[in-house]
Amino acid sequence: MPSRQRLTPTWGWLVVLGPSIAAFFWTPLAFGGTTPFTVAVHDEFLALSFVLWLGLLLYEWRLPRLALPAALSLLFLIGLGIIHAFNPRSVLEPTFGDLEPIQQLIPWMPGSVDSRSTMEVLIHFGALLLGGLVLHDALSRTKPRWILLRSIALAGLVVALIGMYQKASVAEAMLWTDAENSGQAFFAAFRYHANAASFLNLSWPAALAVFLRSRLTRPVGITTSVDLCVFFFVLAAVFVNTSKAGQIIGIIGVVLMAWRYRGVLLSPNLSRAVTVVLACLLLGVFAIVLLPALVGSLSKWNEFATTGGSLEGRLLAYGVCLTILPDSGFFGTGAGTFRLVFPFYTNELGDRITGFWYHAHQDWLQGLIEWGYAGFAAWVVLFGGAIVRLWKRVREAAAQGQPEITSTIPLLALVLVLGHGLVDFPLQIPAIQLLVVFYLAVGWSHSHHSRAPE
Repeated sequence: MPSRQRLTPTWGWLVVLGPSIAAFFWTPLAFGGTTPFTVAVHDEFLALSFVLWLGLLLYEWRLPRLALPAALSLLFLIGLGIIHAFNPRSVLEPTFGDLEPIQQLIPWMPGSVDSRSTMEVLIHFGALLLGGLVLHDALSRTKPRWILLRSIALAGLVVALIGMYQKASVAEAMLWTDAENSGQAFFAAFRYHANAASFLNLSWPAALAVFLRSRLTRPVGITTSVDLCVFFFVLAAVFVNTSKAGQIIGIIGVVLMAWRYRGVLLSPNLSRAVTVVLACLLLGVFAIVLLPALVGSLSKWNEFATTGGSLEGRLLAYGVCLTILPDSGFFGTGAGTFRLVFPFYTNELGDRITGFWYHAHQDWLQGLIEWGYAGFAAWVVLFGGAIVRLWKRVREAAAQGQPEITSTIPLLALVLVLGHGLVDFPLQIPAIQLLVVFYLAVGWSHSHHSRAPE
């Protein structure tokens, strides 16, 4: 008797994944999901997808599976976050921004320095977890997996085209808001260009995966040419963007992928007509869009070489973070509380460090401060476990001489975003977090043995 699971057609998964796919497009175009309203809509998309997925599980009459290390690390993080939120040790005084000590419900247990700030982050993380469970289950199936990869590639294309248009037209504001709400270093719909660069560095690997699959299955088809153009535009936008860290990360990723897939990329099986059209298109884009943007990037690099740019401020902030660590304790200050704790440790620096630092510009240190060594260890298991599993699959495919795609690409994406997190805060941005959740879900999904294009 056939299992009920086989009765679910692809369109059924499209219905379940529809809200998640909508989030892939909505969130990067809504300031990266960094406003209360936009992050709420993002979370509602993921919650709706989860509800639809529960209906699918009921229809198929099965329970989902999750690897034990991932399940245990997630349960620990959930438990730590709940204890932080409901056992606070202080409360934020809104008028002057002071943290006023209060009596803890359980004095010997960890607690957040501000329950409200931690609760806001936990609600958002809860939505990401629900969405991640849906993605984890969907990624064990071939068609949903490639639909999701193509969706990420197209969302990256939209962001890339908007950002490139802004640079080419020397726009003073985003398309849908004024200069005051756009920030001083915006790109596309991201107020901070480094976040846009990190988003693109997570999007072009997906575009590359889609192109490679088309190249292997339909080497001379129009779909392959279109997929190549999508990949080119998304990757080119990384270098149109003036984020120095984003450009370095992008170069590293390109070199690694060029070496990994040199055999596929150098295979001369494109038709002459397609090659000529693509060459003209790419040359025109380079002359009209890329060349002026690269000149601007060079001026940024010259400024960095002369004055150090923002490096001095970052190094000072990292020193402050190291000072905070002994006081944040083994269990941390609570998710979302870095911005509240940081100012109390900067008095001695005076005007050497200015402005309000909402994030540490160093995700690793911020994670240690907010989650403590215990919580940080759980995050290491979650990320490290996915990376190790992906690496094993890549090695197995390489040993068999297969141009494996759906493990190599997620492995690259996770390494790139973690590398960028050493100098910026991509892991604090909802639009980027959603892509990271997707790649983590690929890593923790059940190993699938399939043909080379997979």
